[in-house]
Amino acid sequence: MSRTDLLILGIIAEKPINPYAIIKLVNYKRNSIRRYVPAQTVYGVINILHRKKLISGKKVKNGNMPDMTVYSITPKGEDAIRKNLISCLSTPEDNLSELVLSLLLLGFLDKETVLTALKEYREKLEKEIAISRSLSLKVKIPEEFYTRQIVARHTLNILLVNLETVKELIKQVEKDSHWKNFQVPWWRNEYLQDGESAENE
Repeated sequence: MSRTDLLILGIIAEKPINPYAIIKLVNYKRNSIRRYVPAQTVYGVINILHRKKLISGKKVKNGNMPDMTVYSITPKGEDAIRKNLISCLSTPEDNLSELVLSLLLLGFLDKETVLTALKEYREKLEKEIAISRSLSLKVKIPEEFYTRQIVARHTLNILLVNLETVKELIKQVEKDSHWKNFQVPWWRNEYLQDGESAENE
């Protein structure tokens, strides 16, 4: 189950809810720095969860507006949340983030385009770090919500590491005098040599 699928299933598990409210919740407090989760993505996830019988829908009256569907989690959905959460909590996160994937495929773009995109990424990261720090100073989270505190610190640490990576990369790209397509993935030659060695044994 994807991260978006699991988040939406968790929102529905917390309390019966309609798709419009899910879209608002998923995108709440996101600003121009982060990508919005499009409405069609949320509706697509809801359809998949419904088809897999992880949630059930019920039509309810909505004043003078057309009836709306409110979704609730099913026992099968509760089981899916448990299994996916245990898997997430017990398995290290996949290192193939958007940033790492972009670095792997960097050579498919020209140098100027890469530098422009990286500098834009750096600016957005700096804004997001400033917002994150500002919020952590303003909002006092009660001690019983320690998971929120840990998540906020973890998120800030990831942003700071990404910022250092991007700054280093900008320096390296700027001084690269022979821009070329980098091998994808960089262990391709090693893999091919290991394959040949295995065949020769």
